[in-house]
Parts: sequence; C-alpha cells; structure tokens
Amino acid sequence: MLPHTANPAELLHDDGENHVPTTSDPLQRIDSHYENSSGHFLLKQRLFVNKQYASLYTERLKRMKARVSAAAVAKWGDSVDIKKLSEIDIDTICCVVGTLFKHMTLKPSILKEVSGEHNLPPQPIKANYTDESDRLILEDELQRISLVGVIDVKTNISGVVLAVKGMQRDDGKFEVLDYCLPGFPKQLPYPSLSNDKYIVIVSGLGFGSNADCLFSVQMMIDFITGYIGSNDVQSFNQAVCRVIVAGNSISHNTQEKECVSKAKYLTKKALPSSVESMNTLDEFIFQLVKSVNVDVMPGKYDPANHTMPQQPLHRCMFPKSSQYASLNLVTNPYSAGIDGVRILGTSGQNVDDIMMFSESTNTLEVMDDTLKYGHIAPTAPDTLSCYPYYDEDPFIMSDCP
Repeated sequence: MLPHTANPAELLHDDGENHVPTTSDPLQRIDSHYENSSGHFLLKQRLFVNKQYASLYTERLKRMKARVSAAAVAKWGDSVDIKKLSEIDIDTICCVVGTLFKHMTLKPSILKEVSGEHNLPPQPIKANYTDESDRLILEDELQRISLVGVIDVKTNISGVVLAVKGMQRDDGKFEVLDYCLPGFPKQLPYPSLSNDKYIVIVSGLGFGSNADCLFSVQMMIDFITGYIGSNDVQSFNQAVCRVIVAGNSISHNTQEKECVSKAKYLTKKALPSSVESMNTLDEFIFQLVKSVNVDVMPGKYDPANHTMPQQPLHRCMFPKSSQYASLNLVTNPYSAGIDGVRILGTSGQNVDDIMMFSESTNTLEVMDDTLKYGHIAPTAPDTLSCYPYYDEDPFIMSDCP
C-alpha cells in the first residue's frame, strides 16, 4: 500500500529540475524521423465576431463534392445523372450530392434551455438523444429536402457529405434507393522500415480523481524508461521512439463549478485542484522526456480551449518538462509522420459526440466510419463545438492515415 502524502506528485520520482540526460540512462533509443503535420489545426486568428457557421458547411460541401461525385460514378456507373435539388423532377431517378442534416427532437437546444422562463419542464439530460421521430434532410447549395427510403436514420449523423440516388415523390420528399459515402481517402504508400519501431499511446490518466492510481502510472513510467524489466524487455523498449499522451490527463473532478457561483472573497485564497493535478502531470511527463520524445495532446477536461480544434497546452503549465526539447505540445486533433508512417488521432470528443447522436455503440466502428466520411468531426459545428471557420474546413481528410 502506498504511504499517505499531502501531495500526490511526491509519489512520482523527482531527480531534480536540472537533470541532464547522460549515456548512463538505461536505454539508448532508436532514431526516427518525425514530422508534425498538424499545422492546419493551429488557429491563425481567434476572432469570433461576425462569424457564422453556415460558411463552414458551405466550404465543406464545396471541397468534398467532387470526391463524392467521383465515388457515385464509381458505384453507379458513368450514366448516373447528378443534379442539384433545384433541377430534379418528380418520379425521375437521379443523383443528388449534399450535406446530411439529422432533425432530432431530443437534441439539446439553447432555446429549450431557457424554457424555464415560461414555466415549461426542463430538457432532460440524456446519454443518447436518438428518438423514433428523428428524420434526415439533405441540403445542397440552394435547397433542402426530406429523405425517406433506403437510408438508416438511426446510424446516420449530421454533417456528412454524401450522394443519394432516387426520385422526388409527389409529397415533396426524396425516395432514396441507394446512397454513397465519400469512401476512404487516398492511401499513402507504406514505407519500408529496416527495424521495428513502436509508439506508446496513453490517455485518460485522470490526475485529480478520487482514485488516483499513481503506483500503476509509476510502473508504466519505469517500464517505458527501462528501469524495470529483463534485458529482453529493455531491448524491446529501445524501439519505443515516441510516447503520445492523448488527452484527458486531468480528471473531470477538477472542474469545480462551485467556485464560479461563490463570491470572489470566499475563493480568493483557495487553490484549485486542477493546479495540483497539473503539477502531478508535469512530474509524470518530466520523467518521460528525459528518456523519450513525448507528444501531449489536450482533452475534454484539460486546461485548454473547449472548441475544436483544441490548441496546444501552454508550456508554462510544465515548468519542469518544458526544459527539454523532447516535450512536444500539440493540437487535438493531432497529425504526424514518423519515419513516413502517418498518424492521425483525437482525444475522443468527435467519437463520443457521434455515439451520442446515433445508435452506434462500437467505438472502433465509429472511428472506421469517420474514414468513410472522409471527415474527422462531421457533427461539428452542429453538436460538437468548433471554431467558426469561414474559408476552410481543417477536419476534411485529404489522405488516409
């Protein structure tokens, strides 16, 4: 059993702030070529004034329409008749490319949140907002139309650009006979590696929770840095060329909402629990950066901006770890190339949001679906908060990781 201590960071090794790596370190890492390709996720300007989200949908459709049209031709043949909604005729089979919108009765709405002023019952908090009354709508540059037929309302989500094949009915709805997603983006050639190399991905550390497993964390650190394990294990660990901390390093328990409602003089001398949690995280990262390159992504509960893409955590939050060039603070989503192998990932907000507004329950299947959509976060900005881009959509996948 671990001894009780007032500061959880004391349970992690601390060799001093001025430690300089030497050849006496347990492992000599295999070199690898690294390229950070997340530059398009960095915000060039942070101006929210006079910005509307409609521009983001317009840009998404504009950039993905050619790819979806090509996928439709590949699936249905060159004879497929691709039209705009304003050009379709009743009972005439054609193909339309547009953005899918899912009308959901239970979807959270700011208008419903203020319904208490009218003595209406508050909207219930749910883990999933799907309902039998949900329906799908297709929008193009000019119009929108309700979809019925061979398209599953339960598993499809808002924001996906797709092609539907069918006909318009007398009641004004579009009868879908089949539909086509953009499909996987082009696959980059896989490089030929002379030696096996590994990447360690860690997420959900949750420092600051009521059940900190610091002993398990320390065991993991000692394993990666080569302080424990046989010679064979250490030989394997030498091939670990990078560690990616993929968000949610801080527990949701550190989100102290009570401090917001209290008077400032009552919380003037109070130290937020998130500060202690960040110190513990710094101790954790500090031990790793002395031995291996570490990429730190922000997550839902970490001290970063809430909207996607989340910007890198500030270096001042890592007073010890930031002394090392091996610390790399990155965005969420995060894209990088390691020896020619492209890696793309998020801290999970996009997957959680898709599962909340569809009946998909398998996380891996949802991740696979995002590749088929050709888009990292299709539900942004409808239900997933994101920056109001007006001339680009950085979440579109140009190639397949």
